[in-house]
Formats: sequence, C-alpha cells, structure tokens
Amino acid sequence: MLNALYDKFPDSVQADGRTYLIQTDFRVWLKFADILSDKNLPPEQVGSAFLSVFRSPVRQFSEPLLDAVFHFLKAYDLYYHDEELEAFKLAHDAPNSYSPPVFDWKFDSRFILGDFLHYYQIDLTAVESLHWFKFRALFDALPEDAICMKRIAYRSADLSQCSESEKKRIRKIKQAVAIPHIMSDEEIGAAFML
Repeated sequence: MLNALYDKFPDSVQADGRTYLIQTDFRVWLKFADILSDKNLPPEQVGSAFLSVFRSPVRQFSEPLLDAVFHFLKAYDLYYHDEELEAFKLAHDAPNSYSPPVFDWKFDSRFILGDFLHYYQIDLTAVESLHWFKFRALFDALPEDAICMKRIAYRSADLSQCSESEKKRIRKIKQAVAIPHIMSDEEIGAAFML
C-alpha cells in the first residue's frame, strides 16, 4: 500500500519477469476505462487501447500483464496491502457477487469536471499532467456534498431500511442517475482472448 503523501507513484508495471513503462496521466486511464466499457468495440480496438497505456514495447499479451494493467487501472496500491488485496479479490470474484455499478468515469465525467473545479480549482481539461493515482486520491477525497458523491450515494442506497414514501423517492432518483451496462471481467477477458 502506498502512502500518497511521500511514496512515489508508479510509472511502470511488472509482469512476466519484465518491467513495462506505462503512461501515468489520468486521461490515458480514463480513455482506457471508457474503451473497456464499450461493448460495441471490436477486439482489435480494445487490444490497441491496451497497448496505448505502455511507453515501452509489449511483445505479446499475457494474463499476468493484463492483471498488472488492471491492478494499476484500479489503483489498488492506494487502497490495499497485498494480503488485503487478495481477500478483496476473493470476495469480489465470488459467484453471485454482482451489484449494479455506482459510478462510471465517462457517464459521470461532467460531474467530475465540475467537482474538481469547484473543490480543488483544477480544470481537468487544462491541466498539463496529473498522475492517475493522484487523480484517484483527489476523487476519493471529494466531500459528501460533491455531485459525484451524491450520485454514488443514491445509486448505492439500501432501500430496505426506508419508509415506503422514501423508497419511492429514492427509486426515482436511482432511475434518473442509473448507469448503462459496463463490461464484465469475463467480457474483457474474451476481448483479449485469454
């Protein structure tokens, strides 16, 4: 687990006994996430997007390399120690663990832009470079009253503890802010033919 205050954010991933230099700007990773969520793209375009995150040559796709890229995309090093990450992965790989997504980088992009401008005075369209992990840390630090955080709260609200009138109100909001389907891990693996 990295300490965002003093550890250097990574600029590479390790797989297959090699170190691969990668792009670190948040835009690269947002575009990559968008491409992965687009079910209509052909596998070649997904593969091309995968290669675009690297600054050093990639000879071939491998499952460890794919895992390393997704590890970086999900910024696990900001959140988990190695043993915690394994427990997290096991819990989320369990059958029937699917729940609707509560956030999508593309679908919610205009709210991200507004929240960063409002709370940090960072214009994400004009900033020269911002490391993906720093972007993620700032995003996670947005206060509860930020538009993005409100949307997440409504999407993840547990209606079982609400009165009937409150359930009706929250269902209406959930429907208004619902996210379209996002590609599953199996669909992503199929795109890379792993």
